[in-house]
Amino acid sequence: MSERKSIAAQAAYRERSPADEPAIRALAASAYADSGLRDAVLAAPADAVSLVAELDGEVIGHILLAPVPGPERALALAPLAVLPAWRDMQIGTELVRHALALALQRQWRSVFVFGQPDYYCRFGFKSHTADGAQIACQGPRFLALELQQGALAGWTGSLDYPQPFVDLVSPH
Repeated sequence: MSERKSIAAQAAYRERSPADEPAIRALAASAYADSGLRDAVLAAPADAVSLVAELDGEVIGHILLAPVPGPERALALAPLAVLPAWRDMQIGTELVRHALALALQRQWRSVFVFGQPDYYCRFGFKSHTADGAQIACQGPRFLALELQQGALAGWTGSLDYPQPFVDLVSPH
């Protein structure tokens, strides 16, 4: 096992708790300059999938999948953040895997993300799966994953992605 995978395997992946908020705020600040985005991360609704990666008592990563108006039981993945010292050690990969598994367990049907296709395609995200969504940041980096087969089949309509995330990815 490589050292990177070993570190990822040693981390604990769990749902965030109120005690994690200062660490999540610091993580978001290190990853994103936009304070609106940091506030949106902390204001996630109760039914969001929000996980942290913890190693030796330190929160080193966070992922949020928040409900998004549009198709039935859809989530938006944003943000995914890992402390700089722990990047490239598979922490983000494991956060995505754990978050998607929990979303499926909770019977969410699909997940949308704006990100690097090379990264997210390994989890099954595809740009053509998101084609039915009408959104400001449409393009090859806007991807979707059906957690339940056929969840997006034939669906077209407006997808109300959280505004702080649209602002982050939209050209200014």
